[in-house]
Amino acid sequence: MRLRHLAPVLLGFFVLAASACGPEPERRLTVAELPPSGPRVTIEGHEPDTHRLFGSVSSDAGEVRVEVFEDGRFLGHADLEQGRWSLPWWPGRRALALEVVARDRRGFEAQARVDFQHLAFDARPGLYQPETLLALPTAPGLRTYFTRDGSTPTPASRRYTGPIALLARSTPEVRWSFIPTTAPTATEGSRWMVPLEAPAQAAVVRFRQYAGTEPVGPVLTRTFIIGRAPYTLPVLSLVTDAENFFDPAKGIYVPGLLSEARPEDAESANYMMDGKEWERPVHVEWFESSGERVIAQNAGVRIHGSGSAVLPQKSLRLYAKEDYGPKTFAGPLFPGSPVTEFTRLLARTSGQDQGVTKLRDCVLQRLLAETRLALQPCRPALVFLDGEYWGLHELRERYDEYYLASHYGLDRKKAVILELFGALDVGEEGDEQPYLDLVDFVRTHDLSVPEDYAWVRTQMDVEDFIDYQVAQLYLGNEDWPENNVKFWRLRTKKYVPDAPYGQDGRWRWLVYDLDFALRSGPAFDSLGRVLNDPKLEAWSVLLLRGLLQSPEFKARFIERFVWHLEHTFASERVTALLDAAVAELEPEMPGQVARWSQPASMEAWRVQLEELRETLRQRPAFMRQLLEQHLGPLAQ
Repeated sequence: MRLRHLAPVLLGFFVLAASACGPEPERRLTVAELPPSGPRVTIEGHEPDTHRLFGSVSSDAGEVRVEVFEDGRFLGHADLEQGRWSLPWWPGRRALALEVVARDRRGFEAQARVDFQHLAFDARPGLYQPETLLALPTAPGLRTYFTRDGSTPTPASRRYTGPIALLARSTPEVRWSFIPTTAPTATEGSRWMVPLEAPAQAAVVRFRQYAGTEPVGPVLTRTFIIGRAPYTLPVLSLVTDAENFFDPAKGIYVPGLLSEARPEDAESANYMMDGKEWERPVHVEWFESSGERVIAQNAGVRIHGSGSAVLPQKSLRLYAKEDYGPKTFAGPLFPGSPVTEFTRLLARTSGQDQGVTKLRDCVLQRLLAETRLALQPCRPALVFLDGEYWGLHELRERYDEYYLASHYGLDRKKAVILELFGALDVGEEGDEQPYLDLVDFVRTHDLSVPEDYAWVRTQMDVEDFIDYQVAQLYLGNEDWPENNVKFWRLRTKKYVPDAPYGQDGRWRWLVYDLDFALRSGPAFDSLGRVLNDPKLEAWSVLLLRGLLQSPEFKARFIERFVWHLEHTFASERVTALLDAAVAELEPEMPGQVARWSQPASMEAWRVQLEELRETLRQRPAFMRQLLEQHLGPLAQ
C-alpha cells in the first residue's frame, strides 16, 4: 500500500531576500522573465452511475500526471482527456479525505483536497454543509433507490450501495433554468431571457426503499448547499418531478401545448390555467438565513396571479393538504406575527414590479403596518427548484378563509370574501347580497342625512374604509379601483357592535398587489381621478363618492388623510423603510439579475429605486395640495 504525506503545495517561484542595508529597490519582472506557473487541479464531483470521480487539470508545461489518494492511501493514476481527469472511486464508509495531486514534468505540483463530514440522511442538519458523505437508511430485504435531480425514485433509479459524495461542485447538469417560460410572442421586457451565467445549485437527494418493485414507505427528500458561504436571505427549496413544471402537456410553468394551439392569444398558455386540475405535488423545505430548517413536508403547488403569470419568473401558491401530508405549514415564518400555522402560502415574484424595483408591494405594505388594515406579511427569500437557483421571491400569506380565521378568530366556514363589484370569492351562494344591498342603499340615498349615514356605518367599518382609501390614493395605485379590490366579513344575521374586531359582521377591505403604486411620480392626481374621472366603472367609486356627501365622513376622511401624511407617510419614515428593504435585497440582487434579467441590470434597478425614493420624498406635499384642491381647505 502506498501512502502519501502531503507537503505544502508549490504553486510557482517566489524569492524572499533581506539586506543589511535595507530593502532593495523594487524591481518589476517583465512578462518574459516570469516563470511558468505550476499545474492547476480541482475535484469537481462523483458520478454514482459510473462510480467515477472527476475534475479538471491544466499546466503551462504540457504533460501532467494526476494521482488520487483516499485518506493517504494511493488509489491510482487518473485517466486524462482534454483538461479533465477521472478515476473509478467507491467512497469508503469511513473515508475522511480525498487528495488529488497533479505533477508536471518539471516536478512542480498542485494539490486539491476534500475533507469529508459523515452525515446520516435521517439526521436534522441545516441547509449549509461542508463536503459530505451522505449515508441513506438501509434495511434487510429492501433495496434503496435515490435521485439527485428532483425526480421521484423508482427501481429504475440509481441503487444505493454506499455513501453519496456531496461535493461543492458535484451537482447535476443545469437543465430547467434554460427552458423558456414565456411564449415566443411575448413582448420585449416580458420575454424569457437565457440566464447570463449558469445558475447556482443546491444538492437535492431523494430516496425510497423497495421490496422488489413495491415501495416501502414514502419518498424522503433533503436539500443541502455544499461548501459555500450562506446566503443572506432565507431559502425555499421546492422539489418535484420536472414534468410537473416543464412538460408541454402538464407543466404549469411553461406556455405548453395550450400556447402552441393558439399562439396569438396571450391568455392561452399552461401557466394561465388554475384550479385543482393544474395543481402539482411538490416537496417544500423552508430554511432560515442561518440554515436552520423550519418546514419540510409534501404539499401542492399552483401558479399564482393572472397578469403576472405571463412574465418569465412566476409566483407560486403552496397548499398544505392531507392529500400530501400535514394540513398546515407550521413555523414562525413571519417574525413578529402571532400566526404560526398556514394553510396556504405564496412565493411571490413581486408581480409586475419584478423587472422594476422588486420590492414595491412589500415595502408599501410595511408602511401600513401600524394601521388595522388587513395586510400580507412579507419575507424576501431565495427559491431553489429541483436544486437550481430560481431567484428572489417573497414569502407571503394568501388572502382566503384560512387567513381570516387565523388573524381574526373567525369560523372559516362563515368567512365571506367578495371582489370587484361584489363577485363571490369565498363563501356561499347569497353571501354577496348584503354588500349589494349596501351599494344599492348608497346609490339611492343622500348620506348627508345623519340617519342614512348611521345605517351605512352598521354595514361597513367606515374607519377601515377610510384607511384603505387613504392608502390607495396616497400610493397612487393605477391598477385600482377597477382591479385588485377585495373585501370581507363574517357571515352574521345582523351587525354585532360588541363583537371582537372583525367579527361584527361589517365589511372590511384587503390591501394587496401594489405593484403599480407610485409609478407616475409624486404629483399624480389619484384623488381627482377617483372623484371625477367618468371613465372609471361606477361600482369602483360609488362608495367613496357617496360617503363624501356626509359632512361627518368628509371631515373624518380629511382628518385621517392629513394624519397619515404627517405620520404614516412622513418622508423620513418611508425613506428609512425603503433603505432597509434595499439593504436586505442588495446582496442577492446580482444573482436575480443574472438568472432572469428582471431587473435588466443592477444599474437599472438602482435608477428605479432612486425614482421611487424621490417620489416618496415629495408625495406628501403634493398630496396635501390635491386634498385642498378637491375637498377644500384643510383644518390646521
